[in-house]
Amino acid sequence: MYKREDAFSMAIHDPDLVDGSNLVTMHSINDKLLLAFKEASTYKLITADSTDPQKSQLDTAHTYEKIAAFGTSSPYVARLFLQFKDIIDQIYPNDSIKPKLLEQIWNLNEQILVCAQLELNIREQLDDVISKCDLVIEQNKSSGTIPPLPKVKNLDNDAKAFLSVGKQFLIDCFKLISLFTGLPIGSRNEAHFDNHIKWLQQNCTSYDKLCITLANDLPWIRRLAECRNAVEHPAPGQTITIENTKLHPGNKFSLPTWSYDLTNKIGIKESDIAIHQELDAYLNNMLYGLEDILLICISVSLRDQDMFSIYQRANADIDPKHPIKYYAGLSQNFYSKIKQV
Repeated sequence: MYKREDAFSMAIHDPDLVDGSNLVTMHSINDKLLLAFKEASTYKLITADSTDPQKSQLDTAHTYEKIAAFGTSSPYVARLFLQFKDIIDQIYPNDSIKPKLLEQIWNLNEQILVCAQLELNIREQLDDVISKCDLVIEQNKSSGTIPPLPKVKNLDNDAKAFLSVGKQFLIDCFKLISLFTGLPIGSRNEAHFDNHIKWLQQNCTSYDKLCITLANDLPWIRRLAECRNAVEHPAPGQTITIENTKLHPGNKFSLPTWSYDLTNKIGIKESDIAIHQELDAYLNNMLYGLEDILLICISVSLRDQDMFSIYQRANADIDPKHPIKYYAGLSQNFYSKIKQV
């Protein structure tokens, strides 16, 4: 008979797909959130006590929810939360910045997973849309009239949602940096990315590598943020236009594009940019940008002790089902001291 206070096990199945893959790993975040990771999906476990904390219904069962259609085989999972959870668990004690750091990293990882899903929603329709557009044009061009071309569904919503979540991701990246550096961020200046970098340059000389990285990333950071602002607050010199599939001279067609005028803030004006390509570029920038921030900030924090260092695995040693690239280990200095004893 089921007793909710007893130890329990559960089989985790993807509610959307036939998924026979095994559970790879589980992690708890500050005893508040329990996560389960399969190769192709991620889940949140919900205990009976979290559903019914008052224990008013003792037959309340444990359950789980699917968080993302990305799992340990995806760099969006492996190279962020999973990689840095292992590093942080090893080098930081529980009474340090560790609890807040893990919460912020998972929050950022969730935002990237949302953006990855929005990009996938668009990209996975393209092959079908291309073949259907080709067929419609081929079957009708000789008549002199071509019917409306097939469209990518939910394009406007997904593209705009990507920009909204993406801008919040950028803001939260600088809040993560603040945890290490004391960077002052308030509600009125949280998106002033150029000013944040200037403050770091003036006040955190030990983070010179971080400042260089952020300065190099500033063009795409501001472009993404200003595109989102053009969606929410359109004005002269601050506009964005999204077009779905479109017929061109010679009975050619284009896939979804956007054009933006950001001359009011950053002096940029672009036309007919393929949306799926730019979203993919943003995703890569977000992934590697956050990874760089964490590697640099953690490495700087390790300078005050001589025990741990961060190392990079050789490509041949990276498991494609769990592609973690960096790990923490004993520093060479500390290891040599052990050998001398």
